[in-house]
Formats: sequence, C-alpha cells, structure tokens
Amino acid sequence: MKKLLLLFLLFFTITNYSQNKTIKTLRNEIKLATSNEKKAILQYELADVYRKNLNVDSAYFYAKKAFQFNKQKGIDSLMVKSSLQLFRLLNTTIKKDSTDYFSIAKNIADKSKNKILLIETLYSKGQVSYLNNDWADAFPEFLKVDSISKKYKIKNKTTIYAIIQRSEIIRQKFSKETTLEAEKLLLEALKIAKEIKSEEMINLIYTYLADISELQEKHQESKEYIDKAYNYYSKKDDVRNMSQIFLLYTSYYIGIDDIPNANKEQIKRITYLRQKEDNLELARALAYYGSFQRKKTKEFNSAINNLQEAKKIYESINLTDIDAFERLIFNLSRCYSEIGKHEEANIYLKDAYNLREDLIEKENRNLTTSLETKYQTEKKEQEIKFLSEVTTKQNYIYLSIVALLLALGAFLFYGYRNKIKTAQKLKELNELKSRFFANISHEFRTPLTLIKSPVQSLQAEITNENHKNKLDLIDKNSNRMLNLVDQLLELSKLDSGKLQLILKEGNIATFLNSLVDSFTFQAKENKLAFTSTIEKNQENHHFDKDVIEKIVSNLLSNAIKYTNENEKVTFESKIENNQLQFIVSNSGSEIKREDLPKLFERFYQKKENHQGVGIGLALVKELVELYKGIIETNAENGILSFAISLPLEKVNENAIVVTKEVLKAIISEESSNETELPILLIVDDNQDVRIVLKDIFKNKYQILEAEDGEQALKIAKKDIPDCIISDVMMPKMDGFEFTKQIKNNELTSFIPVILLTAKTTDEAHLEGLKSTADAYLTKPFNNEIVKETVNQLIAERKKLHQRYSQELVLRPVDIVINSVDEKFIEKLQVILDKELSNSEFSSEDFATAVGMSRMQLHRKLKSLLGVSATEFLRNERLKVATELLKKGNGTIAEIIYAVGFNDTSYFIRCFKEKYNCTPSEYQEKNK
Repeated sequence: MKKLLLLFLLFFTITNYSQNKTIKTLRNEIKLATSNEKKAILQYELADVYRKNLNVDSAYFYAKKAFQFNKQKGIDSLMVKSSLQLFRLLNTTIKKDSTDYFSIAKNIADKSKNKILLIETLYSKGQVSYLNNDWADAFPEFLKVDSISKKYKIKNKTTIYAIIQRSEIIRQKFSKETTLEAEKLLLEALKIAKEIKSEEMINLIYTYLADISELQEKHQESKEYIDKAYNYYSKKDDVRNMSQIFLLYTSYYIGIDDIPNANKEQIKRITYLRQKEDNLELARALAYYGSFQRKKTKEFNSAINNLQEAKKIYESINLTDIDAFERLIFNLSRCYSEIGKHEEANIYLKDAYNLREDLIEKENRNLTTSLETKYQTEKKEQEIKFLSEVTTKQNYIYLSIVALLLALGAFLFYGYRNKIKTAQKLKELNELKSRFFANISHEFRTPLTLIKSPVQSLQAEITNENHKNKLDLIDKNSNRMLNLVDQLLELSKLDSGKLQLILKEGNIATFLNSLVDSFTFQAKENKLAFTSTIEKNQENHHFDKDVIEKIVSNLLSNAIKYTNENEKVTFESKIENNQLQFIVSNSGSEIKREDLPKLFERFYQKKENHQGVGIGLALVKELVELYKGIIETNAENGILSFAISLPLEKVNENAIVVTKEVLKAIISEESSNETELPILLIVDDNQDVRIVLKDIFKNKYQILEAEDGEQALKIAKKDIPDCIISDVMMPKMDGFEFTKQIKNNELTSFIPVILLTAKTTDEAHLEGLKSTADAYLTKPFNNEIVKETVNQLIAERKKLHQRYSQELVLRPVDIVINSVDEKFIEKLQVILDKELSNSEFSSEDFATAVGMSRMQLHRKLKSLLGVSATEFLRNERLKVATELLKKGNGTIAEIIYAVGFNDTSYFIRCFKEKYNCTPSEYQEKNK
C-alpha cells in the first residue's frame, strides 16, 4: 500500500484542471482557443496530462510553451504556476536540476506579497523533495505551508496537500504511534476539505484514511472510507481514481484474509479498464494482478498471461518507468521458475538484472549531473558576488581580498561537500545492486529446495530406467542452479567490497590434497582421466582456505564439466618464491586463443547453440584479484589451461592476518565467555561460606557467586553453569524454591544442584529431595565430600556425552532422569527430523527453533551432550549420512545434499575427521 500512496501523490497535483479531460480533448480545445491567454492555460493543463501518461517529451514541450507565453505577459499567478510546473517536471520526471525555475516563482511570490502564491511555491519545493525520497528536506517546507496557512487563515487544496504529505512522511516508520499521528493529520485535512466544500479533496482523503485504517487493522472502518470514495469516483467516471479504489478494496480483502474476494476486485479493475482508453493504467493493473496471482493464488500460468499482456502494452507505449518494467520481468522469472520452466526463468532473470543495471546507471548519471549543476551554480554565485564587491567598493581593496579568500574557501568547501555527497550516493547505489543480487539468490533457494526434495524421493521409488534418467537430469540441473545461486551471493559480497581475506597459518600441500581428493570421485563418474601433482612442503604459510577452495573448486568443476569422456584433466601445484602456483588443465577443448579473455565475462556464451560458462570463472578472476594474484589462460593443441599465482605474503590491504597469538586471544561467538574449566555457581547469603567454597574449587572450576536465590536464578539462565551449590536458608528466595525453579526450566533443568543446610531434621532432608536436588549435605560440611560430590555429578554428564557420540538417534531413557531434559532432547530430535536436509538451517536458526539464544543453546548442549550447537548439527548430519551410506540409499552426491551439506569437498573433510575414512571407503567397508 505504501507504493500505492506514492502513485496517488504522483497523480494528484495542486493544479485545478479537469481530470476527466483527455489529450485529444485538450488538443482540440487549444486549436479552437480564441485568445493566447486561454491557449497558454490549456497548454499548461495538457502538459500535466502528458506527464501523468509518462510522455515526458510532450509534457516538457507544452509546459515550456506555456511558460514562455506567461513570461511575456508577466501575469504573476500564471507565471508562478508555469515556473513551478517546469520545476516539478524537471526534478521528478526528467531528473535535471531546475532551481532557476523555482527561484523565478519564489521571487514573484515574495514581491507580490501574495501568500497563496507563496504557499504554492513552498509546497512545490517540498513536493519535489518528497517525490525524490528526500523526506528530511520535504518536511520543513510542508510545515512552512502549514504555518503560513494558519497565520493568514488560508484554506485551500494546497494547504490540504501539505498536511496529507506530512502525514505520509510521519507514517513511514510504520509504528503504532506514527500511524495514529498520521491519522490525526488526515482528519485535520478532512475538516478543512469539508469547510471549503471540496468533494475532490474529501474523497482523496478518504482513500488515505482507508489505507491508515487498514494498517491499524480496523478493517470495517477502512471499508466504509473506500465505499464513500467509490460512490464519488464512480459517478465522475474518473478512470485513474477508480483503478486505485479497486486496489484499496483488494488491500481490504487481503487484510481480512478473504483472497477470493480480493481476486474478484482485481478482475473488476481489469474489466473496467479494458472498457476505457487508458492503456498505461491497464498495463499497471495487469502487472499488479500477475504479481497478486503469483503470491496469493498460485495461478502461475494465468499470472504469466497477464504479465505478458502488460509487457506488450508497456513496450507499445515505450514506457520510461524502468523500475516498474524491471519488477514485471522479475515476476515473470519467478512464475516460470514455479512451473518448472527454468530456461525461460533464467532468461527473464537476466533481463531483470540488466534493467536494474540500467536503472542504477541512469540514477548515477542523473545524480552526478544534478550535483555538478549545483556545484557550477554555487561557483557562479560566488563569482558574481565577488565582482559586485570589487565594482562597488574599490576603496576597500583589502576588504575585497578578504572577501575573495572567504569566497574561495566557501567554494572549496561546497565543492568538497558536493563531491563527498556524490561519492556517498554512488556507494549507496552499488550497495543497492549488491542487495539485489543477494535477494534474488536467496529467493531462488526456496523453489530449488522444493524441486530437489520431491525429485530425490521419486528417484528412490521409481524403477523405470527411462523415468529415472529424466529425474537424474532434473536433479543435476537443480544442483547446477544451486551452485549458481551460491556464486551470485559470493559476487554480491565482492561487488559491495565486504569480502576480506582471512589469512591463517597452515600447510597448503595438505590442504590442497584433501581438496583435490573430492574431485577424483566426480572425474571417475564422468569417465575422465584425472591426475594431480601437489609438491610436498613441510613449511607452513598464511593463506585463506575458503578463497583458495573456491578458486580451485570452480576451476576443477569447470574442467570436469566441459571435458568429454576419455579426455584428461590435470592439477599441478607448487610453492616458489613465496608464491602459491597451480595449473588446472583439460584436453579436448575447442576454445580458441582469441576467446580466452571473454571466458571471465559473466554468462559468456560463444554461440547461441553452445553452452555458456556461467559466472564461475568471473568469480575466480575477482577472487584472484582480491588476493592480489595473477591468472593466465592458454589454449594450445586442444588443451585449455588456467595458471594461478597467489602471493603468500602476510601484507595485503584486503586481508586480516590471524596469527597464533591472535588465535589465542580471539574467542569465537560460539564459545564467548567460556573457558576450559567447568563453571560452578555458589549461592549463599553468607560471604564467608562463599569464600571457603571458592577456595575449595578455585583451581579446577570457574566460579560464579550469588547472594540469594533470585540473583542466582538470573545468573544460571544467563551463564548456564555446570553445577550449583546452594544454601537453603536465604532471603528473597530460599534454596528449595530456587532448586524447583532450576529443575523446571528448560534452560537450566539439566544442571546438578547440591543443597547445603544447617538443618539436620528428616523433614528438612525430605523437603530437599522433593525439590529434586541432586544432593543434600549438612553444615558444617566436609571439604572432600563436597568436592567429590561435585566431581561425581559432573562425571555423570560425561556418560551422556559418550552415549551421544555413539547413537544415531538420541533417546533420553536411562541417562537423563529429569523429565524436562527428556522433553528437551525429544524437541531436538523433532527439529532435526524436520530441518536436517535444509542446508540453510544454521545454529542461529536452531536456537530460534528451540526457543533460546544461541549462547544459551550452546552452553546447554555443551554441558548436556559435550558439543556446541554447530558441532551438534554437523554430527547429526554425519550420523544420518553413515546410515544412508550403509543402506546404499542413492549416490554419495545425493546423500550429501540429503543431509544438508551443499559443498562436497567440505562434507568429505568433515567425514574424514570424524570417521577416519572417506565416504566411499566407509560404504565399501559396510556393504
């Protein structure tokens, strides 16, 4: 609805022409006009109609003619209106600076002392800033209009528009408070509209109030406003406003979750517009309906038909609104993706991206031109000021020199400030492009998941070889698209400058061996001869494992992918002159030397009937440049080779160097506030007792203290200790209640609690057992007994740790005796069953699903099962993989994706670390 209201503001201005007049009618009236004054007024009106139909050239032509006539005649009111029309047109549609026209209108308004002309001028300035999203500049101008209007008791359309647009700026935050404040302003505007008896303004305000009421979920009130506006605009047969009314009805029905009626309103809107001559509005309606069908009714084929029709209309009227066209093309891409036509989806996705690039480039040009114009204007103003001072004050030569220096300083200051603003805007536009990349990539992950999951199920069920081959083809290409999505995400980071090298010390030869091993299996499946020669090196170097892995993986994947059966793929590496050098080559290549530079272009395709190279090589090139390295290509005797040279220096402006000393100092987020020592919480209102207990455990435990049960409960929930020793008699909350709270809370239920008390009666002992304390000791206590009790309780947890590492499905029976812990472990298993195959499911998502913070989940799992949240997820995925490998359920590649890994080489490394063999070796052993 926010975009809907912006459209309202573009379509309504402070001019008083009849909105029912068409271009044809106005042009006929101009021909029949009996006076030049009447002709100028009609040209002014015609310019606004052309602007609303996005015919920019015609709008500017007639606006300019009206201005030139009024300039000759010198009529104040017409001159102000003409100047402001050109000011608005140039700044909001043509995107050129037009401060001269604003200055003309402002000077006339000031000299004439006509307050109505003054508020129209100030309003236009605010309106231009508003439509260019400069709300901070717009709001003060609207306030000035309001202030002057109230001071001189002026009540007209301009004052009403100023109030409406103030309400729109206030409600941008979409909070309850801002919507209430915006509603208050709209009611104030409605009161003025009723006082001046403007049916047009009254019904316009009803549309805004309908939207505000919908935001506040006052659905019935919203519908009452829409009904009132509908009665008015339907009688006037106002095409544009009727179109917007149907949109408001759609929003209302969506708000009450009545999608069928929302769908009917869209059909009514299109049926109505087909009877009219407004092709632009019909195209907008078809584009909106196509998007609505995709998101709400899932009628993808019908959505495609509507979007294609809108596209044809836009193309026939030569639409200049690139942003609207780009959204339409992107919706087409999504629809084709949903019905499984991925080639068409990919074509439209590239078209949408190109349109977005054009839009960003155009905004860059407009922004640069605007800022340069302002720069030149300020420069001229300073020069004129200086010459005037020299001419009129010749006797004050020294004062003139000072003025010159001040002018020069101001000139330099403004010039520098403008260049800074330009740089900031360009940076924002680049970030917008990167976010566009990232958003599209994330959007594609969901449909890809929905494709892969049923395909893998069918592969396991279907025995027909022909059908199975087709499913394999679908699965293969969905994996390819997933890889492309990951590469797009990586490129978006590079484009935004957010990617940095993380240089850590390690052995490169060992790393490359483990990395290249994973491609042996892939080459074997493709019936290729794959050889690798990695020079052994005992010396450690600083390098970025992730970046080198992406470079090598992309090159090897491409080599294997584009090499025919029985051909050869080779990998060679060595370290020379503190440079990592490696070559990836494949035989049987048809690439010619003149085509080599083009290989690094994104989506380069030599011929239409040849397969393109995608973005993998473009990503490789940019990563090599990030590394300050060199990449060379060569094609000779049918062998295509890529030679990479990466510096192993620690000095790199794009890198963060992690030394051994830094590694010791850095504590990862997952293990923040954690030490190797277990955490012991001591709770006692007697400081001396706490000192004695601290002294007993200080060498083998990290000690936390609390004076009462309430304070201790907060500490326990925050830091999740490994054991608690608590007094019974304490202020605020005694030990019995404290223990019950600990044992009945999912966060802390697993923590062993030892109660210490001076009470030795059987009743006190029984109360301690009822509170589910793990041990009950009397004061004065024996230090060794207390120490051994704590050690034994923590050792009990180790049994569960050991059992967890051996079992595929964790069952709490016999080990976890606390029912809260049993429910917690059962909850973990339910979440794992649901999300294990989702590669996007991270430890943060896991914590959210469990209902804890990441740190709380980490501490609980560490104490309960002996692993962090990330380790727990990885271990569970590997355990399921072993079962699938034993049963022979699918190929290794299918199993990798089925258990939530999207990187084959990473899976193999993790598997080898845990089971001391590769997946294929494990499968052979367990046949």
